[in-house]
Amino acid sequence: MKKSDKTSSLGSAELMHPARLFGLRINVQQIIKWFFGTNAGIAIFVLVLIMLSLLREGAGFLPTYRRELGVYRKAGLEYCDYVKKPLTENQELLSKLRRALNAELNTISKAARDRRDAALLVKQHIEDKSALAREPLEEALAAKEPVAPEKIAALRKAVTEANAKAIETEIMPALFTAEEQKRLKKDLLSLQPDQEDAPPFIKELTDLAAAKDGEAREKHAAFVSAVDAFEEAVDPITEVHDAMEELALATKEKAVQLHMAEDAKAKLLEAAANAKTDSEKQAFIKDAEATSLEEIDYKAGIEPLLAKLPEIEKLMPAYREAVTKAFADLPKKVGDAEAQRLLDKARSQLPTHLKHLDDSLALMKQWDYAKPVPKVQATVAFLFGGDWITNSSWQDFYGVVPLFVGSLLIAVVAMVIAVPFSIAAAVYTNQFASPREQEIIKPVIEFIQAIPSVVLGFIGISVLGDLIKELSHLPALAWIPGFPVQERLNMFNAGCLLALMAVPTMFSLAEDAINNVPTSFAEASDALGATKLQTVFRVVIPAASSGIVAAILLGLGRILGETMVVLLVAGNRIAIPDFSDGIGTVFQPAHTLTGIIAQELGEVSRGSSHWQALFMVGVLLFFLSLLINYLSRLVVRRFRHYKI
Repeated sequence: MKKSDKTSSLGSAELMHPARLFGLRINVQQIIKWFFGTNAGIAIFVLVLIMLSLLREGAGFLPTYRRELGVYRKAGLEYCDYVKKPLTENQELLSKLRRALNAELNTISKAARDRRDAALLVKQHIEDKSALAREPLEEALAAKEPVAPEKIAALRKAVTEANAKAIETEIMPALFTAEEQKRLKKDLLSLQPDQEDAPPFIKELTDLAAAKDGEAREKHAAFVSAVDAFEEAVDPITEVHDAMEELALATKEKAVQLHMAEDAKAKLLEAAANAKTDSEKQAFIKDAEATSLEEIDYKAGIEPLLAKLPEIEKLMPAYREAVTKAFADLPKKVGDAEAQRLLDKARSQLPTHLKHLDDSLALMKQWDYAKPVPKVQATVAFLFGGDWITNSSWQDFYGVVPLFVGSLLIAVVAMVIAVPFSIAAAVYTNQFASPREQEIIKPVIEFIQAIPSVVLGFIGISVLGDLIKELSHLPALAWIPGFPVQERLNMFNAGCLLALMAVPTMFSLAEDAINNVPTSFAEASDALGATKLQTVFRVVIPAASSGIVAAILLGLGRILGETMVVLLVAGNRIAIPDFSDGIGTVFQPAHTLTGIIAQELGEVSRGSSHWQALFMVGVLLFFLSLLINYLSRLVVRRFRHYKI
């Protein structure tokens, strides 16, 4: 008892009189508190520093972009784009019609063309395999001095022998019968470098393919004529638009030169202000005064453009009539399913295209080059613009909508795949798995997080992309929206890989949330006679719901912040996806907010509007990450269960 009192008194003495080090009293608890507090402060400081750095680099973007949009209007580029929009839509419709026509023609000519292409491919393989033997003969035939006939004959014999060896190792296509394979081998055996005519069998296949193609075009002559008429209808408007573009670009070039001169003069004046000697200062001032700043007469540049309006007004009705007639001449029903789908899509888009024609004329009539660009125009164009066009000789646009939509769709695909797998794995591991199973499952899932993202990108390019494309061409899977897939690098490919990367994060956090549910909850459920499944799904999971939702949100942040995978496998097409494909939209290529920064930041000049726009994208991503983390904190606070 006395010993216990002595120990207690010593502990109190240590608390009242902290230990000494080098003669100084040290409060260990205070040091620990200071250490962790300092770390937290450093983390907050770094976060603020990152935000300030992003804002400092991107701060000048909105004023710069507004100035560029002002030049875009005053130089007449905006006026020309009112005409260009219907022309762009015309090209999109024409692409669909051409693809539909080719698909329909293929129903007749594809088999013959496949046989021709297969034979030509075999011929190419034989030539590649016998290249070493062919080179000496080619050099001898091309030599300025005549080569002895005996040597030429020997070289030809060597080529024939090389052809024979190559044919032995070549696998003949199954498209040919045994007799046709013999003919092809015989023709290729005598193949020589100076042989101008195609081998007889290949020539027969080529002629047959041409005949079948002619037969297909003759059978679908009305279809071919309608597509050609649609293509030719836009030619007169295109000619006028091209002439307008030249006038507008000339004015824009003057504006660019003026801006460069203004920047140069400002830098010279700044250098003069910082000059160390009076002579240097006077030299800088003299150079600044010599800089030419000739004002631009925008009105004089606009007048030739406005003079084109009557011609455009005359051409638009003729174009509308020609386009309407061309679509009326298109077949209502075709034999190929893909051709029918493309035709139906083109027909559904025609009314919108014709409406945009009227809208373009109305905008051209109301347009005023002198109208100032509103202060909020740059912000609206950045946040809600549908075009991200850079390094353009026409006009750069910085609209993040296509990038944001690409990031969002890829995130949706990844979340749809990752959430069920990660949450189910967490529930099974925590509630049903044996200790031995837990020792296997946890390290394996957490190991996925150690795989470099660039390695996963390679897997997406070389394995997953090809696998998805091959499976999409199986007839049994033709019912899936978006199949067959045209591009192996697409949003679905990227989403699958990002799901794999997000599973470890969501699994670990969800498993911890389930593990933190008080055991008294499960014990009370068991006492009431509930089964194990009832306890898990009606008691444990609802109690851990806040942590599970927070895990999902943090996994979403992990997905949105990933760069390398989406840069490698998403396809990098900067365009708003075509949502007319429904769920099949996810099989289209896209670009993302993170991908555009990684792709373009190293190629732009520091301080340019493009540079500043990329940093503004970084600011947007920063706020998205903060928002997701803030939402996860709110969820945890809202549904927190306090232990008694």
